[in-house]
Amino acid sequence: MTVANGSPSSPMYEALALERLANLAIDKLNWSEAARMLLESLAIRKAADGANAPGYALILDRLAEVYINQAKLAEAMGVLAQALPILETAYYPAHGSVALVLEHQGDCFVSLGQFADAEPIFKRAAEIYIASVTLENRMTLRCMYKLAKAQIALGKAADAKAVLLKALKYVDTPLGPVSEWRYQLALAAMQVHEFVEARELLQVAAADFKQRSNYARVADCSQSLAEICRSDSENAKADEWIRQSVLYGLKAVKSPYPNDIFLATLLRA
Repeated sequence: MTVANGSPSSPMYEALALERLANLAIDKLNWSEAARMLLESLAIRKAADGANAPGYALILDRLAEVYINQAKLAEAMGVLAQALPILETAYYPAHGSVALVLEHQGDCFVSLGQFADAEPIFKRAAEIYIASVTLENRMTLRCMYKLAKAQIALGKAADAKAVLLKALKYVDTPLGPVSEWRYQLALAAMQVHEFVEARELLQVAAADFKQRSNYARVADCSQSLAEICRSDSENAKADEWIRQSVLYGLKAVKSPYPNDIFLATLLRA
C-alpha cells in the first residue's frame, strides 16, 4: 500500500518505485527480495517524512506480511508493534488501517499457537472492519473467519458458531467460500457433541469441496465424519470414511488447492 505521491526527482518517488517493485516480488513469492526493497523504502520514508508518518507505518505493516510469509514472526511482531501506535495516533484507534495491523498481529499469535492472545485482537479488528467497510466486505469476513478458528482452537464452540453464523449469509453465494464456513461450523458443533448437525454440515461441505477439487478439505471432512461414526458405534461407516480420507489426502498431495478461501468469489473486495 502506498499513500503519497512524488515527482521523479523526489525521495518519495524512489520509495514508491521500490514499493511497486516489492509488490511484484511478493506476487512472485520472492519474499527476501520484497523485504529488501521495503526496508530500503522505509529508510527513505523515515528520512523524508519521519518515523511517525502514517505512510511509514503502512509500509511497516506490508513488511510484516512479508516476514510472516518467511516465518520470521519475531521480526513481524516487532514492526507491527511500531506501526500500530503510529496509525492509532495519526488517524484514530478504530481506523480501517489499524484493523490491518491488528489482523496481522493475530496471524502471528496463531502461528505461535497463542490462540488466547489472537482472539481479542481478531475480535477488535473485526469490529473495526464492520464499522469501516461493512460486514459483507472480504476483509471483514476474512477476519471473522480467523476469529472463529481461534475460538474453535480454544474450545469456545458457542462463540465460534455465533461468529460464523453472523457472516454466513454473506458467503452463501455460488462462488463464495460457504463450504469452508460449513466445515468450521461442523467442527464447532462437534465440540459440543451436536453430531447430527455436524454430520449434515460435513456431508454437504465435502460434496462441495469435491466439486471444487479441494481434496485436502474432502479428506478433513471425511476424517471428521469417521470420528462421528465411531462415537455412534458405526464402525463400518467409520472405516469407509477413513478410506475416503486417505484417498483424498493422497489426491491433495498430487493436486494442491490454493489456501485463499475467497478464491474466485464475487464478494466485495
